[in-house]
Amino acid sequence: MYQKPVRVFKRMDSEFTVLITGFEPFGDHETNISQLVVSGMAGTRFLFCPWTGSNLHIKVETDVLTVDSKGAQRTSDRLLSGEHWDAILHVGLCDSCEVPRIERLAQDRLNMRLPDNAGRQVVEATIDGAGDRGCWMDLTVWDAEKFPTNYTLSVDAGAYLCNETYHATLKALCQLGGHIPLPSPALFLHLPSEKHLSLRDGEAFVDVCLAHMLRPYPTVPVHVVAAALPREGGYLITRRSEREADAGRWEFPGGKCDPGEDWRQAIVRELEEELAINVHALHPIGSWYRTRGESAFVIHLVACTLDGAEVEPSLTVHDSYVWATETTTGKLPWAGRDGEMYAFLQEISNPR
Repeated sequence: MYQKPVRVFKRMDSEFTVLITGFEPFGDHETNISQLVVSGMAGTRFLFCPWTGSNLHIKVETDVLTVDSKGAQRTSDRLLSGEHWDAILHVGLCDSCEVPRIERLAQDRLNMRLPDNAGRQVVEATIDGAGDRGCWMDLTVWDAEKFPTNYTLSVDAGAYLCNETYHATLKALCQLGGHIPLPSPALFLHLPSEKHLSLRDGEAFVDVCLAHMLRPYPTVPVHVVAAALPREGGYLITRRSEREADAGRWEFPGGKCDPGEDWRQAIVRELEEELAINVHALHPIGSWYRTRGESAFVIHLVACTLDGAEVEPSLTVHDSYVWATETTTGKLPWAGRDGEMYAFLQEISNPR
C-alpha cells in the first residue's frame, strides 16, 4: 500500500538531477495547483525505488513556466543550449479532472479553447507536422499501490499549452545526440484542482512519479526497437520464422540495441539487416515492457518512414509480411505485446 515516499535532507551529494516544471495561473483561474506544488519542491530529497525500496538521492530544480509560447518552449530551449537532467517532469492543471492524469503522448496538434496569457490563440493547427510523440517508458507496469491516490493514463494531453510544452520537450530530447540507448525520460502530469487534490498529496504524487521515472521497471531490461512504418493506411508487420523465438507470431520488425547504439541507429540497422529496406527514424511513439523466461525487455515503437524509393521487404528472420490494417489483424497471433502496440496505434490515429 502507499507510504509517503520522501524525506528531505540537507545534503548535496545527489545521485540524480531532475527538473520539475509547473505553470502560472491562466484564464479565469486565480491559482494553479502545479505552481503551488512545484514551487515548494526545490532542493535535495530522498526518494525510494518503487521496486526495491532502496534510496534514490535526487537534486530537484524547479521552474514555473509562463502560459505562452515562450513558456512552452523554455525547457526545450534549455535542453538545446546544453542543460541536462536525469528526468524531466512537467506538471499542469487539468480543471476537468478529479484524479491525476499521466500523459503517455504529446499530440502534434494545437487547438486552444482560450487565448494564452499573451493573447495568442491557435486553432486547429499542427505543431510540426511530424506526428504525435510518445514517452519512452511503459507506464502500464508502474506500481499503482505506491501512489497516494488513484490516477489515470491518457493519450490526450489536450491541445493547449500543456501539450505544446510536452511536445517541445520530447522533440528536443530526440534532437540531441549521444543518448545511449535513449534520452533521459520526460513526462507530463496533469493534476486536478485543489478542490479534488490536496497540495500535500500533489507533492507526494510528484515524488512517486519521479521515483518511477528514475527506476521505471522491476528488472533492468534489454532495450529493443520496433518500427511503426506506415503505408496506405496500414503498418508493416512480419511473422517470425520457425527457427526463431516466438515462431509463427507476428510483430513489428526491429531488434535489440547494440552496445553503444542509440534508438535511431538501431532501428535503421535492424531493418536494413532483416528486411533490406532503408528507413528514416522519426521519434518514439511508446514503449512496452515484457519478460520472457528470466529475461526482461522494453520495446520502443519508433515512427519511421521509407528512406528513398519504395521497395518490398526481403525476408531473412521472418517468413511472411503484410501491411496490416484493422481488417487484416483480427485473428493474427501476436508475439509478446505487439498486439497492444498495434491497438495503441489505432487508438491514437482516431480523430480526437
